[in-house]
Amino acid sequence: MVLRLRLLITVFFLSIIVTAVYVDKSSGETHYQVNAKAAVLFDVDSEQFLLEQDGDKKIAPASFTKVMTLYIAQDALQKGLISLDDQVYVSKKAWRTKGSKMFIEVDKLVPIKDIFRGIAVVSGNDACVALAEHLAGKEEAFVEQMNLKARNLGLTGTVFKTPHGLPAEGQYTTARDMALLSHYYMKDYPDVLNLHSLQEFTYNNITQENRNRLLRLDVGVDGLKTGYTKKAGYHLVATAKRKDRRLVAVVMGAESWMDRENEVLRLLNYGFRNFILQEAVKKGATIETVPVKGGKYDTVELVAQDGIVVSVFQHDKDYLKVVNKIPSMIVAPVKKGEILGKVIVEVGGEQLHQVNLLAKDDVPKGWQAYWQYGIVILGILGLLYLFYRITHRKKPAQGYHFN
Repeated sequence: MVLRLRLLITVFFLSIIVTAVYVDKSSGETHYQVNAKAAVLFDVDSEQFLLEQDGDKKIAPASFTKVMTLYIAQDALQKGLISLDDQVYVSKKAWRTKGSKMFIEVDKLVPIKDIFRGIAVVSGNDACVALAEHLAGKEEAFVEQMNLKARNLGLTGTVFKTPHGLPAEGQYTTARDMALLSHYYMKDYPDVLNLHSLQEFTYNNITQENRNRLLRLDVGVDGLKTGYTKKAGYHLVATAKRKDRRLVAVVMGAESWMDRENEVLRLLNYGFRNFILQEAVKKGATIETVPVKGGKYDTVELVAQDGIVVSVFQHDKDYLKVVNKIPSMIVAPVKKGEILGKVIVEVGGEQLHQVNLLAKDDVPKGWQAYWQYGIVILGILGLLYLFYRITHRKKPAQGYHFN
């Protein structure tokens, strides 16, 4: 038994090495294939999708759902609706929930910190129901909050029916939506990675391991969530950080847990080795100085409202192009912060990002702008004076005649 286990582990690591070498030799051709129903690779720093394979295909989310469940909980913590000192009551409904369990006990109180670990680390469906009831009173009301959050985030390919992801009709998500959800979740609450990177969790004298086995490898992975149902297949959304750069890889519908981990690692290696980050526009930098007509000052500087960082395939870095959309002249007055143009960043003719250009300073109208008004006013005054003289002209005196 021990020898068989060692053999399986050896095969697993060899497969990782082989796929990593394969990726290192890849040249970014568009026929890159992932052995799963859908997959995406997302660059957190540039907020770009580097690779997609059926990224908008609707698939049952399985335990991916728990990312949103924990996101809603973090929102509640931030708003002060709950606290880390809360004790969560375990109802019979929560206790009876099928599938993966944290093994909470009915009618008991469980610290909310443990509930969070039970969801993030061991994927406890029972913990999800208990948390949903604690936050919203009942499971259905909590699911409404999940779907509202999904709409607010722009996750148009996602509908939740449960807080845990057990099969339910009409429940689905996409690889693209899961990458974005994970990105927003980590962006709003960076500390959650301390939770998702835990390799095991013990509750009620039962120790369970995190099903994301990539956490045990020295590849920079520090989250995020696995998922599985018989119909949907094996899912994994993993995030990794290497040299201050973070990527998110999503694989949905793989045939085995080994496949999902191999494919995710292959995607991460592909991204880190084949794409480079470039700062195309620096926030607050002066992009152009434009003439101002009729202003107190002759010119105004246009500055970038935000910075633009792009992820570029190494072979395409020479095709990076920054295009300025700026008027040739601006008419005063100009207000500081006024949008007067934009910068578009393209690679090979494809637009990646754009940012507004703002006026750096106020430019009021100058005296030159008022001389025309002065002439008009003087003309009007002259006409009024002439009219006055005509209407008030003295009539000649009448002479007296004596007979």
